[in-house]
Amino acid sequence: MKKQIVMCFTLLMGSVLVLAQSTPMENMKKEKMANRTFEQIKELIDGGQYEFVADRLISSTGFSNSLVTNPNTIRVHGEMVKVFLPYFGEVRANSPYQVDGGIKYEGSMENYSVEYRDAKRRAIIKFTIDRGIEEHNFIFTVNKSGQTRVTVISSGRTSISYYGNTSAPDEDWVD
Repeated sequence: MKKQIVMCFTLLMGSVLVLAQSTPMENMKKEKMANRTFEQIKELIDGGQYEFVADRLISSTGFSNSLVTNPNTIRVHGEMVKVFLPYFGEVRANSPYQVDGGIKYEGSMENYSVEYRDAKRRAIIKFTIDRGIEEHNFIFTVNKSGQTRVTVISSGRTSISYYGNTSAPDEDWVD
């Protein structure tokens, strides 16, 4: 009986050691893969042509809504941007009433900047658009796989966040 217990214990310890040895190898592979995908995201952003497609929004009051069936994109091409996003939130009293209700814009952007945080594998993209009636500040937080949170801070509305993915655009557009 003691022999069987010792054998079981030895077998168990041996399998734990084998599993422990394979874990660092798997971690290294995952690390290399994460670095590779983050480098691809950096190349996409540095190329100046990418598209964000939102699948969910969360207003500053906590309201959440799926955007899967709504048009909801931000396309960046060089110094130009095309924004078509729905908006759910409060419009401030000093802002003129807008029939479209969303954030729609096609034109140039201002104060464009990109910051890479390599340790966390994140890209932070910031820019401003001025629609004449109000100004919007966009802050993209893109992680290593392209999953993105876009926060929009507006001069005439409460802030709102969109969640989705950043990738290469399906088709090119130039004004």
